[in-house]
Amino acid sequence: MPAITINRLDEDPHESVHGIRDDTSSRGVDLEGARVTLSYADGTSETLTWYATDPYTNGAAVGDNAEMSFGFDWHHLETTKPLASMQIDLQPASSVFDTTTAAEDAPDGGSTPGSLGGFPFRLGEESEDLAGDLDVTYSGIVNLAGSPPAGDLFTTMTVDFSDLPEGGLLGRLKWNSDIDTMREEGDLVSTGVACFTRGTLIATDMGDLPVEVLTPGMRILTQSGEYKELVTALRRGVDASELAKNPKLYPIRITAGALGAGLPKRDLIVSRQHRMMVQSGIVERMCGVSTVLVAAIRLTELPGIFVEEKVERVEYFHLIFENHDVVYAEGAPTESFLLNADTIKTIGTAQREEFEALFSGLVETATFGAHAHMIPPGAVQKKLVQRHKKNGRNLLTV
Repeated sequence: MPAITINRLDEDPHESVHGIRDDTSSRGVDLEGARVTLSYADGTSETLTWYATDPYTNGAAVGDNAEMSFGFDWHHLETTKPLASMQIDLQPASSVFDTTTAAEDAPDGGSTPGSLGGFPFRLGEESEDLAGDLDVTYSGIVNLAGSPPAGDLFTTMTVDFSDLPEGGLLGRLKWNSDIDTMREEGDLVSTGVACFTRGTLIATDMGDLPVEVLTPGMRILTQSGEYKELVTALRRGVDASELAKNPKLYPIRITAGALGAGLPKRDLIVSRQHRMMVQSGIVERMCGVSTVLVAAIRLTELPGIFVEEKVERVEYFHLIFENHDVVYAEGAPTESFLLNADTIKTIGTAQREEFEALFSGLVETATFGAHAHMIPPGAVQKKLVQRHKKNGRNLLTV
């Protein structure tokens, strides 16, 4: 029987106002809309959307090289080529993984209300003969509004199969992991926001300008070499009291030259979830593409990149284009604001109304276009950074 290592991360936080519904026995139909990202040993990947297969019980996700199904007891997965990792994001389905069990009289509560009985990933009996160990990581920690997270509920589970003999899972797998559904649809809100800080110089057709002076219609240099019009720029200030309540709002400092190739030219300060472009031979070998986007918080294992906790106040800015793009901040390639069904939930009502007017209903239909570059699952991002560190390679080397 393989050893299963369970990791629980406090990254990519989410918040719930209403909590879990009283009937917490989630079935396959309750997971409709969940995203499943499958990364194969040959470097290819596919992203599937979970759908209900009947009105009452069952659901499934079917791709070119794998298919999954779940009713009310065990999950079933079958692959036709080695699967290196599987990431399931339940946030779009307003559901969560409940990973722990706590006694009702636990002195510190021990669990989020309504989720006393839970358990992490486990294998069915017929799948216990896998020849290799599994690494299971939960992220997207969930808290009830006004309370810190108990550490039991997470929106996302990533299973790493790369230790198996084929370099991944090939064939059938029977597994389970306790899943609960929220009381209200759309209740889970991501509190991870990708943005720049005041004073960051952005490349434009008028030269490098501070992010705070950029206005709609200005032309911003993108990775393609084209100058694209900024649709809108939004800002949000975070004062000392809010930073004290939520340390995850502290920004990440990327010191000059820390990414390689002399970039950034000056210290670059961004939010934790702001993704930086990573381009190297290691990326090519691990992901099958030359370029990916990696969250700044993942880069803090590297020299010269750290959480900046000395600020007393921070002002964050979002740069929004018609499509997700790569722009240049302090000379370094990095993402614009990724407008999609998840990030739209991180902003206030007034900003949401502005988006609806600017993007002609795309907010409701969630058809926002593709990512500028591949965004690997969190566990893959972590390994990618570790491999750069181990081999002493820069994140920008080609």
